[in-house]
Amino acid sequence: MICEDTDLCVTSDSPMLRDRTIYKLYLIKERGKNTIEEIRATSRMCGFNYIEASKKLKAEQQFLLSEGDALKIISCFDVCYKVIPPYPHTK
Repeated sequence: MICEDTDLCVTSDSPMLRDRTIYKLYLIKERGKNTIEEIRATSRMCGFNYIEASKKLKAEQQFLLSEGDALKIISCFDVCYKVIPPYPHTK
């Protein structure tokens, strides 16, 4: 059994559990006009209402959605995104 400094005890040694890298998750707009899925994803990830999310997305081609562990949430939406630095772990 391995116990981390956060008192999280696990029975396996997975590099994903020891990874302390802060990843940045960017939404990449596919077209000039925002799609409803891009607006929904931005709204959910950032806590904006749909109007605010639409306005924020108009300003940038790549929009920072989150820092940290957010891959589970973004994978629910049909949008393009990238993770910086590249996420080395697979599901």
